[in-house]
Amino acid sequence: MKAARLHQTPVEYVIFISPDFPMVPLSGVIEVLSITNKVLGYDYYSWKFASEDGNKVVAASGIPTDVDYSLNDLRQMVRTINPPKVIMVCAGNGVEKYETPALMAGLREFSRSGIMVGGISTGAYLLAASKILDHRECVVHWEILPQFRSRFQDVNVNSELYRIDDQFCTCAGGLSAIDMTMMMISKDHDTEVFDKVCGLLVPGEIRFPEQRQRLLKVDVYDPNSRLASVVKIMEKNIAEPLSMEEIAGIISVSRRQLERWFEKDIGCSPAYYYLGLRLETADYLLKSTSLSIIEIAEKTGFAENSHFSSAYRKRFDISPSQRRKLYSTSNTGP
Repeated sequence: MKAARLHQTPVEYVIFISPDFPMVPLSGVIEVLSITNKVLGYDYYSWKFASEDGNKVVAASGIPTDVDYSLNDLRQMVRTINPPKVIMVCAGNGVEKYETPALMAGLREFSRSGIMVGGISTGAYLLAASKILDHRECVVHWEILPQFRSRFQDVNVNSELYRIDDQFCTCAGGLSAIDMTMMMISKDHDTEVFDKVCGLLVPGEIRFPEQRQRLLKVDVYDPNSRLASVVKIMEKNIAEPLSMEEIAGIISVSRRQLERWFEKDIGCSPAYYYLGLRLETADYLLKSTSLSIIEIAEKTGFAENSHFSSAYRKRFDISPSQRRKLYSTSNTGP
C-alpha cells in the first residue's frame, strides 16, 4: 500500500457549503473518505465543513448542517504548516447569491497557497467568479452551463462528469462526486486498496471524467461513440456556430459521413441537432438571466433577432418574449 503510516496526521478535506447546497454529492465525498479509512484500518483521511460565517447551513433538502470552520478560520489555516489538502466548494441553486467579496478573496488565497481547490455541483461557478479558473478546464452542473458560459468566457467549461488537474477538481454533482473523489484517492493508494473501496461503495466501475452529464434536455450519449467528439465541438461553439463542413473537417470525415452518423444514431441531421443545442441554451438564458432577447440571440449564434425568434417559435411553439413572460410569472429559477 502507498502511504500506510499508522500514526500520520490525517489528510484533511474541507468542504465549504453555501445555503441550498445538495446533500447527495456532499455525502458521496464523505462516504469515499470514510470507507477508505475503514479499508486501511486507520484514519488516513479526515473531513470538516465550513461556511462563510461559521454558522450552520441549511441544505436544499431543508436539513441544517453544522460546520467546523468559518471562512476566516480557513484563511488562517492555509497559512500554517499543516493546511488542508483539499478545499471544495459545494453549492446548489441560486449560487450567484453567495458570490461575496470575502469568499472571492479566500478562494484566490487558497489557490495561491497550492492547495487543491474544488467545486461540487454549481461550486465551480464561485471558483470561476474568483478568476482562479481563467484559461482552465472545469465542470459544472448542466443546469447552469448556459449561464456559466455566458458570464465566464475565459473559462473552458464542458459537460463531462468531472475534471481533475494539478490544482483544481470540479464535478457536476450527484453521484459524479463519488467518481471524482475515488479518482483522487486512487492517487494516494495502491490498486488493492482502491479495488476494496470500490467493492464496498460502488456496484460497478468508477465512471471516467469523459462520460457526459445530461445537457439541456438533450439525450446523453456513450462517450466512446463516434458522435461524442462532434457533440463536444458543438457544445463549445454555441455563440459562434461552425458549419457542418468545418465540424466534419475537425474530425476528418466528410460532411455526408457526418450526416449519416446522425441520421442512423439519433434520427435527425447534425444541423438540426446543433440548432437544438443553441435553442435550448437560449431557452435557459430566458429563464435564468435578465439578458435582453437581442443579447440572448447574439450569445446563441443568431445574427438577426428575427431569425432567432422564428427558429425559437418553430421549436417551442411560443415566441421568446412570450416565454420570458411565462418564466417571469412563474418565477422559475435554475
